[in-house]
Amino acid sequence: MSPYFIVQKKLNASKWIVIEQSVNFDFVSEEMGIVTGKLIFIDNSILEFMELVSKKEAEYRFQLMDKNKELINRWDSAPHHKELAAFPYHMHTKKGVKESKKVNFIEILNIVVEKVIENLEL
Repeated sequence: MSPYFIVQKKLNASKWIVIEQSVNFDFVSEEMGIVTGKLIFIDNSILEFMELVSKKEAEYRFQLMDKNKELINRWDSAPHHKELAAFPYHMHTKKGVKESKKVNFIEILNIVVEKVIENLEL
């Protein structure tokens, strides 16, 4: 199954918690694609994202913000923070930068949906 269909399936399964969505799929080649977009959730948190998907490369930026566009978390693969063992993968938080494992859109969407549900239960 192609990454496009996997992402689309996850978006469809999550649409009950998303109030606005803008998602673009660009295919660079048969083996490489880029998914970009923005999701706004029912608690008004925002996820902006870019993921290059291929068998050989993994580049991404997933930025989760609150309703005031203040950073909650940003996971990215930018090649800085060489001091971290998981280089280039890391996460920015309000308290600074910390190590993160390599992630993908599906994993991040799962994390964000859990956070939104937690916010609704408060």
